Amino acid sequence: MNELESAFLSSDDVIMVSAEAFDSRDPFDILDSNISVINDLFKEHLTPEEISRSAIMSYYVDFYVAQVNNGGFLQFGINSNWSAEIVDIVRQGLRDMGAVRHLALFDEGVDAVGKFGTKACSSAYSGRNKPVKDHFWTIDSRFYALNEVEDLFLINAAWLRRQPNLRVLSVDELQQEVRRRSVALSNRSERVKSALDAEPSYMKLIRVLCQKSRQIFEQFTVGERTIFYDGTTARELAPEELHRRDNAELQMSWFFITNKGLHFMIETEGKATMFQFETMRKIAEIDISKEE
Repeated sequence: MNELESAFLSSDDVIMVSAEAFDSRDPFDILDSNISVINDLFKEHLTPEEISRSAIMSYYVDFYVAQVNNGGFLQFGINSNWSAEIVDIVRQGLRDMGAVRHLALFDEGVDAVGKFGTKACSSAYSGRNKPVKDHFWTIDSRFYALNEVEDLFLINAAWLRRQPNLRVLSVDELQQEVRRRSVALSNRSERVKSALDAEPSYMKLIRVLCQKSRQIFEQFTVGERTIFYDGTTARELAPEELHRRDNAELQMSWFFITNKGLHFMIETEGKATMFQFETMRKIAEIDISKEE
């Protein structure tokens, strides 16, 4: 049995990254490669427990940093669905990476969610609870200041590179290893059906829109409140507009990748509309008024 099989489908599995990313001088490349492999494994319906724990920790620490940088700690909570499992993974990752001050600030944010409750925190993220929103803004401000001197992206990348179970593979080898883990799942068909049934409504709408536009859905990316759509034209909001508008006034855009690039969907006025991100061109639209 070779080393890529010895801990198959367990948290002791190896970390796998591409040779190109490993050899790159850009520290972000090795993180992106790890993220890409894990996304592929998730798409093949593996669970976090069936993937290298170290790879998963790097993945979710990167997710945490990206979410806070984009929309603050509350956005991390919203987009992680207030998951206790993800909180535990990020906490262990920060601890193992030696990011002590970041860990203390993370725990402060988690404790604040416990104090205020997820309902009040969700309301604050939507701009309807200013005292809670202001509390988290102080945490966000301290995170941004700390990250200027202790960059978690760089800490994460250096830590990942040091892991003894890191394996560097060609792109073809990575694809083969993902596929081998997928076919090794004894109940894969049941997992596929369960995952589709459990998808949130916006994912089901995205799949319908992709089918209508004859595109192949590849990957969901993120939900953001950075696009404004007036029913005719969609445009990105400038930073000053984002600061001026209350979150309650901002529309949620769901971003995803198809075989034709990055797209997003907005639900408004009884319709779900799909746009191509680069051109902001409307691609497809469906009536959802009867479903509301």
